[in-house]
Amino acid sequence: MNRPQTRLFLVATATIALTLICLGVVAQARPFNGPIPRYVATTGSDTANDCSSSGSPCATVQHAIDQAQTGDEIFIAGGTYAPGGTVAVITKSLTVQGGFTADFLAFDPDLYHSVFDAGNNGSVISITNSGFVFLHHLTLTNGNGAGNCFPTVGCGGGIFAKFADLHIGHLYIHHNVANPSGQGYGGGIYANESQVEIWGSRITDNTANGHPSAPVQGYGGGICVIAPWLSLRESEIIDNIANVSSADDGRGGGIYLSGLTSGEILSNTIRGNSASPNGLNGYGNGIYLANSSSIYVAGNLIENNYSSSGQGGGIQSLDAGFHLDRNRIISNTSPAGGGVYFRPWTYAITLTNNLIAKNNSVSCCDGVYVTGDHVLPPTVTPVLVNNTIVHNGSHGVCTWGYVNLDMANNLIAFHDVGIWLRHPTSATVTADHNLLWNTSDPVVGTNAVQADPLLSTRYGLREGSPALDAGADVSWVTTDLEGNPRLPGAYDIGAFEGPRWDAFLPLTLRNY
Repeated sequence: MNRPQTRLFLVATATIALTLICLGVVAQARPFNGPIPRYVATTGSDTANDCSSSGSPCATVQHAIDQAQTGDEIFIAGGTYAPGGTVAVITKSLTVQGGFTADFLAFDPDLYHSVFDAGNNGSVISITNSGFVFLHHLTLTNGNGAGNCFPTVGCGGGIFAKFADLHIGHLYIHHNVANPSGQGYGGGIYANESQVEIWGSRITDNTANGHPSAPVQGYGGGICVIAPWLSLRESEIIDNIANVSSADDGRGGGIYLSGLTSGEILSNTIRGNSASPNGLNGYGNGIYLANSSSIYVAGNLIENNYSSSGQGGGIQSLDAGFHLDRNRIISNTSPAGGGVYFRPWTYAITLTNNLIAKNNSVSCCDGVYVTGDHVLPPTVTPVLVNNTIVHNGSHGVCTWGYVNLDMANNLIAFHDVGIWLRHPTSATVTADHNLLWNTSDPVVGTNAVQADPLLSTRYGLREGSPALDAGADVSWVTTDLEGNPRLPGAYDIGAFEGPRWDAFLPLTLRNY
């Protein structure tokens, strides 16, 4: 071929290739050192197998991990993988995804469950110094994290992670224990010095300390994250226990967070968890926050979390900055602070658009309990705006110690006492445009509405409610609990903006 013809051929070839690429006809070539899929099935074999062929998968998850290079993807067929101990030890960046058919021609995680069972002999998955790890569509069960943190301290029954960038999607983590015989952290998940992202997952029936009489602590029955960051979204945290022992305290029945620089807990169901169900000091049955600077907790259902001793039925915070927004905190139980219990010290605390209802305490302060130091003056002022706090045992909002509290547009009704300053009575509460309708309202403030709020069965405002258009404009609160816009010049008091109707069959509009 002469030189002009060669040039013409090269130009034509390049033009055709570019056209095909633009049309999406040419498949992308895999980089020479790029990710390689690895395959695992219960029908496979590890013998002389690098797991790279879907027609000849490996038999064990760990063998595939050992064969994998950094960044590889490991695909797991449906079935139970139970090697008699830890199923996967990960020390490199990997993707591990279950839910495939045995021939890997179809993906259906609802039908093909990839189950990792540690047989109560080690954490189900252990991740250390790994970089990016992505876990998707797996079931983790029967993990035991004993000895992971120290010889006598167990951590992470389902997942143990340290120095990792961990991403968890659509996992079912259940019946794991951090330590069956003593001090434990993170029955379902334990992460330390790690970034953790969790979404669409179900974390149920896990326990941190599983010994009924060991005089040691249990933190984080479902999840325990200690620095620096967590994102938890659209998941279920249900029926987890921090400490089954009656001899020491438990913290964070569902979730325990400490040392976070930032975090978010969004649109989850947190139900039926207990920090300590057997009688000694259960702190934060649903969520426990400590020593963290900024955590956004929004759009969650936090209900029926319980303990017979301790503080914070739904949420407890000890020197943590947080913003509770648009949560439903309902029917939680604790001796003090049945719904929300917090001690402000360093970081800002804000509650907006929350429904806090039917929470109970054994001794005092059923709805919201704010505590301060008994000697030192407060350094921060928590802000409560547009919350509906109703039917919480005897007390709506309580303070103890030297506390500053700023309250506006809150609806506090159907308690023996609306706002109670326990000690000293000189605690500073600035109250403006609140609706108060309780047996006793010793703290009223300015522009108060004292009348029956006329609530629906779902705690929205009925037509004719005195809370309608009775609030003050708060420029930074622009929507209500359900995302409806707040109307400048006509803010309603409470978590809901405007009256509500239900549709019934035959189709009619009925005010409720």
